Amino acid sequence: MSCVLRISHDTWDTVRRHLRDSDDERGAYLLARAGRWTDPWGTGVVTDLLVTRAIPIPDDALSVQNGVRFEVAPWLTREVLIACFETGLSLVDVHSHPFADDTVSFSGVDVENMHQTHTEFLDRMPPAPPVGVASLVLGQASVAGAYTDPDDGMLRMLDRLVLLGDDLTEVTLCRS
Repeated sequence: MSCVLRISHDTWDTVRRHLRDSDDERGAYLLARAGRWTDPWGTGVVTDLLVTRAIPIPDDALSVQNGVRFEVAPWLTREVLIACFETGLSLVDVHSHPFADDTVSFSGVDVENMHQTHTEFLDRMPPAPPVGVASLVLGQASVAGAYTDPDDGMLRMLDRLVLLGDDLTEVTLCRS
């Protein structure tokens, strides 16, 4: 299985500015429509996540925030999850590692959190339409991504991040 995340240039710029506008970790939620199909060569299933909305998490909606950690207030996460459930949208959580520059990677805590939250998200969502769940981490000049394969529950690296607009731009992902 492979996973592609597509987002407009403008939305991506808004999210990046929000995350990079602080020396502390920050976050955002991206809501996306998911599509799944077999690739043209018949070698695997592709999950395509098309971002339809970005929700930058305001600092006052964080119960903990510092240079290496943040926690979102439960009320905001609950509202986002209800919106995903009611509208059949997928979820991509995004956070910053302001201390990382050209190479960023998920921390051990990030990986543990993804295992738990991605599984919980997929277990709670209705079977149709298809949904996906992914995470991004942004450094000052880098980005890494991961998603959970809904077929086997395995956490895998995001295959592609594509910016949409007048031209298509593929963002180089760190492989961590």
